[in-house]
Amino acid sequence: MILVVGGAFQGKQEFARELAARRKMETINFFHNRIQKILEDGEDGEAYIRDLLEKTPNVVIVMDEVGAGVVPVERSDREYRDAVGRAGQLLAREAKEVYRVICGIGVKIKG
Repeated sequence: MILVVGGAFQGKQEFARELAARRKMETINFFHNRIQKILEDGEDGEAYIRDLLEKTPNVVIVMDEVGAGVVPVERSDREYRDAVGRAGQLLAREAKEVYRVICGIGVKIKG
């Protein structure tokens, strides 16, 4: 698995699409939205991620970095931000490679 992270509208999807095409891998975009859905459904995010990685190890996962800004006032927004941060840590730990995309430029930070 390869993880691609970065801020909103920084070119992550384009970068991941090109990377996945070169390596003949699938892509999963907007992974942070999946985490939100898992929270809303009351499911175990870590179990979901481990199951996903076991079933689809040959994938490029794309997710926004959501914890670098102002701390949200609403509790549910803080829980979402925290859950996305924990998911990103788990994915990065399990990933063969991790890229951070800024202004359309991918910088390899692991692998």
